[in-house]
Amino acid sequence: MILDENPHCKDGLRRETAVREIEIRAPGRSPVRADLRRGSPGGARAIIIACHGFLGYKRWGFFPYLSGRLAAAGFDVLTMSFSLNGVDETTGMFDRPEEFARNTVSAEIADLRSVLAFVRSGALDRDGVRREALGLFGHSRGGAVALLAAGEFPEASSIVTWSTLARFDRYTERRKAAWKKEGALVFDDPRARGPLRLDYSYYEDIDARRESFDIPRAAAALSIPHLMIHGERDAAVTLRETRTLLAEPRKGEARLEIVRGAGHAFNVTHPMRRPTGALERAAGLSAEWFVRTLVTERKKRQ
Repeated sequence: MILDENPHCKDGLRRETAVREIEIRAPGRSPVRADLRRGSPGGARAIIIACHGFLGYKRWGFFPYLSGRLAAAGFDVLTMSFSLNGVDETTGMFDRPEEFARNTVSAEIADLRSVLAFVRSGALDRDGVRREALGLFGHSRGGAVALLAAGEFPEASSIVTWSTLARFDRYTERRKAAWKKEGALVFDDPRARGPLRLDYSYYEDIDARRESFDIPRAAAALSIPHLMIHGERDAAVTLRETRTLLAEPRKGEARLEIVRGAGHAFNVTHPMRRPTGALERAAGLSAEWFVRTLVTERKKRQ
């Protein structure tokens, strides 16, 4: 058990929220590590599972702050790291670049399925975690993964996605040809001690599963309420792209909230020094959405 005070969340709030680190194992796979924050000692309203995006991990940037905000709203929050993110979660550095290189969208979906199955199994019952209602949160690629997995779990009752892409294939034909020839995309990141590689198997995975990885179709098929929050100045995933998630008729409620002046990560860098106004706006909207959809409206139906 640790306190929610770490070098990756220098927001000045210093809430002494207890965080329990959990390791979730599945046969033949690397473990998924997650942080559990309790919403209320007397029993939380519901549990929310949070997924990070590309180059992220469970303690990247705004995730400790957001998870704490959701816990303060009365929810248990399980913030997960995908198993092949390659990150040392103490330092935040990419210390396992070979794992990062072989990550795929399919692997991340399998990780989320493992976490959802772990919660469904009652493994957290001894902690007092309620699993009758479950919310999903995802940022960027993590939001797309959450949308693709949500329909498989009837416990999922609400979803919030930030800066979420509508397509995995984001590469020019020229870049894909070079990727195939070289076997990997190579790029630099300040949290890596050398160049990072992303194997061509990542592209082969999304190319072979274009139909099952159709993000707008998966979103439209959901019957649960879906809040999309997007930065007005997001250059990585444009507003035009995210609006395609609303193009098809929806089975469930869907809403898009645009945060003015915000970029892809809501003007947060890693490590986060303090929450930005854009982050506070997005976090507040998310907490309100989960309270309404997981608590207020659920009580009305009971």
